[in-house]
Amino acid sequence: MWLTVMGPVRAWQDDTELELGPAKRQALLALLLVRSGQPTSLSTIIDVLWGQTPPSSAANVVYRHAAAVRRLLETPSGADAGEDGTPATRLVRVSGGYRLDASPSTLDLLRFRQLRGAAEDMGGTGALRDSVRLLTRALRLSRGPTASGILPHIAQHPYFMAVDREYLTAVKEAAVIATAVGEPGSVLDILQPAAAQHPLDEILQAQLVRTLAATGRQAEALQAYHAVRTRLAEQLGIAPGPELRSVHQDIMRRDAHKAPRLSPAFPAEPARTRPQEPRRSLLRPSQLPPDVTDFAGREAELARLDALFPVDAPVPDDAGRVRAEPRSTHHTGDEHTPPRPPVAIVGMPGVGKTTLAVHWAHRIAPRFPDGQLYVDLRGLAIDGTRVTPSEAQRAFLVALGVPDPEIPADRDARTHLYRSRLAGLRLLIVVDDVAHSDQVRPLLPGTPDALVLATSRDRLGGLAAREGARPLVLADLSPAEAREALVRRLGGRRTGAGSDAGDAVDSVDDVAGACSRLPLASAVAGADVLRPDGRLPCVASEFRARAVTLDEITESGPHADIRSVFAWTYRQLAPDSARMFRLLALHPGFGIAATTAASLAGAPLELARELLAELTRVHLLTEEAPDVYVLHDLLAAYARELLRGSDREDQRGLSIRRMLDHYVHTARAAATQLAPQRTEQWPLPRLQPRTTPEPLPDRERAADWLDRLLLPVLIPVAGEAAARGLHAHVCQLGLALEVHLDRRARWDEQLALQKICLLSAEAQGDLWAAAHAHRALGFAQGRLGRPVEARTHLFRALSLFTEADDPRGQGATHRALAFRANAAVRHDRALDHYGQALALYRSAGDTLGESSVLNGIGRTLVLKGDHHAALDHCARAVELSRAAGDLNGQAAAQDGLGHAHHHLGEYDRALSHYRRALGLYRELSDRCLEADVLVHVGQTQHAQGDDDLAAESWERALSVLDALHHPEAGALRRRLAELRAAVPREASG
Repeated sequence: MWLTVMGPVRAWQDDTELELGPAKRQALLALLLVRSGQPTSLSTIIDVLWGQTPPSSAANVVYRHAAAVRRLLETPSGADAGEDGTPATRLVRVSGGYRLDASPSTLDLLRFRQLRGAAEDMGGTGALRDSVRLLTRALRLSRGPTASGILPHIAQHPYFMAVDREYLTAVKEAAVIATAVGEPGSVLDILQPAAAQHPLDEILQAQLVRTLAATGRQAEALQAYHAVRTRLAEQLGIAPGPELRSVHQDIMRRDAHKAPRLSPAFPAEPARTRPQEPRRSLLRPSQLPPDVTDFAGREAELARLDALFPVDAPVPDDAGRVRAEPRSTHHTGDEHTPPRPPVAIVGMPGVGKTTLAVHWAHRIAPRFPDGQLYVDLRGLAIDGTRVTPSEAQRAFLVALGVPDPEIPADRDARTHLYRSRLAGLRLLIVVDDVAHSDQVRPLLPGTPDALVLATSRDRLGGLAAREGARPLVLADLSPAEAREALVRRLGGRRTGAGSDAGDAVDSVDDVAGACSRLPLASAVAGADVLRPDGRLPCVASEFRARAVTLDEITESGPHADIRSVFAWTYRQLAPDSARMFRLLALHPGFGIAATTAASLAGAPLELARELLAELTRVHLLTEEAPDVYVLHDLLAAYARELLRGSDREDQRGLSIRRMLDHYVHTARAAATQLAPQRTEQWPLPRLQPRTTPEPLPDRERAADWLDRLLLPVLIPVAGEAAARGLHAHVCQLGLALEVHLDRRARWDEQLALQKICLLSAEAQGDLWAAAHAHRALGFAQGRLGRPVEARTHLFRALSLFTEADDPRGQGATHRALAFRANAAVRHDRALDHYGQALALYRSAGDTLGESSVLNGIGRTLVLKGDHHAALDHCARAVELSRAAGDLNGQAAAQDGLGHAHHHLGEYDRALSHYRRALGLYRELSDRCLEADVLVHVGQTQHAQGDDDLAAESWERALSVLDALHHPEAGALRRRLAELRAAVPREASG
């Protein structure tokens, strides 16, 4: 027998095609085929075949069709029978549902996966030409979209779309490898129909253009490029991304007598995007910073901004309140409405751009009921902490409820998702401190319903020319406004009381003038006056007597006195406070913890807190959160200038070394708190005297420190350590952050960090460190949907761990390869890798590793439908973990037991094991995995038919994930909403 599902659902016995029966039966067969070897519950079958409104007879209909499918598969011929005489392809009744057993000799999908797996193996050994031949054989098994003959609404179910994505990934792999080995023509007949079916997939279209050019068909390649460029512009309103542009430029640069110079580099794969998915339920973010309480002046600028944003008749919001509504907010889609042009507030540093933007944003926020987004791009940061447009898009998408793992890694795919999610939403988006037009352009939603408000020191001429941005050039305050702002800050007691009122007014004008009528400088000068010994006339006299240009951070001309404002405040500081101010400029990021500052200064923590409090009192520093401080970039530039003139280079280097020690030792402590069972270690570098690591008394504090204080500066810190040749520091960061970055789905940061680790390891000739970096890179690439790169790194890691004679490292790499194999639905290959890992861990006497592998084998057996064998393996994992005192391993194995019992339909037993896992994770204070188990509890309760209890469990899990800002919170929130929506229908039906 031969069955096909990669295209129309068909069946043959010998040379005779079999009649499959009515549409619903064909759909049932298609579902069982794409899930071959896996149990499919009756409730799942009903959901796929009928959706949310099944008839009362649905179960009986399924039973009848299943009986007919069973008869169809039980053919009279013995050619397909196994050794025991049973058919090689058969339908088996399992607890709660059905399982269709097939083999690569009877089902095209399994044959496809077998050939693709063999191609992966060839690629792993370097035999790329053999690999591409096997891949093309696998791809030619397809005859169109998965299950293309069944009812269209059923064919759109994720089970079938997952196979389409699996096929599309293989097409891209084949195109990349074929081009790399100089055989692009071998995949062209596969690539062209795939590109036609996915006309907006830029990576696929770039592969087509590249392949056409590489086969000498430049005219067709250019035609294909211009066709996709037109589609992108007309349907998405965007220009081609970097991959397409790069291929086009390669073609245009070719020599008349040479083939085009085409990059063999592997392109980035989009990570699990589903552009045709229905719109998600979105959160309503409210991210605007607080408005200032003593805002003064800027009446003319506010009037101009209001004029750029006219108001029509008021409309009620969702709560029934009447609020002003911006023009052209609601659009039916029948007419073309151009996107709303962005507004750009531009001007020199310290002139009050952010203050004005935030103040006006608060004024107009009620007109944007879908939310307000804010990001500081740190456009002119010179310490490596500039926020990229892609990072800002991710933050905005997460704020709108999109789970982080579902956000594509590819920049263009992420931009598509960003604009799709924002379409039709009435959002206010404030983008602060933009370096140039290209930095803000990807954040423009391109719709008439949202407004982007940007601030920049650049005039953003490109944004005005291309996107029609409305610029507002912000000058210094007028004399009257500067006086009003300073008076409001100082209060009447200091500025106008008694017989000296006239002198006070003159002094206010002098101070305001010395501040160049810049709000930032006025804030610093006002703090000087408010000091106990800061009399207004004395401050004004000092400012009149001294004027020094700060030409490195301000423009020339009338604003040149800003340094005198900073210098006046700086000269009032005690020596220790002044030194602390200078040393803070060495920090590579935005938020500076008190312990970090103490390490920089080599001071006791309590003394450091006193110094930071003094700097905060005089407005040279801002306390953003308890014990966390922010240094404005204008003041940071001034501090750097002072540092160069006041502190020797060796002293600065020692401060940086203490800061790096602080981060590395605290990161190691945090990693130990979060993963105490981990055996891989690297010797800690010696802690420099007078370094203050952050105290982390529990797991919550450890995770919070990593998320808030290390991750924002992780890459600059690792880069600084690498640049100074501190290899042990780099390795420690790579080891300490690997698990945490994976749990937080921060795979872009993982790649950046581990690449630094790899370069450092290669420079030092450190085999073990290079192997670890390759393994971490491979796992992250797999998470991002880049299987070719993942396998390359993982096999390289395996080779290096073998050369280094490290069985634990080899075992961990085989576990990673097993994980990737399961993700590719290659469960037998996963079991093979787990078997090798088990032998390696046993040879090393690593009980914890052995226990982890046994649990992994159990979970893989669940995926294969062998639930009783899964129970045996998970039970052995529990015993080993208990004997070793490993609570984390016990919890994971109890969760695995629950998973197996769930799929056997033994729901009470499953809940019993899940509750044991919950207790252990709570004892460990591992809230992330506690939430994971609560999700499993809810799934079992839902399977029992108790949706109220399931909803309660998922609500508890969601509260944990929300508290952790976990990327999976959005996906669970949607599932919970779907469950709640289904309950009334069931009650009424």
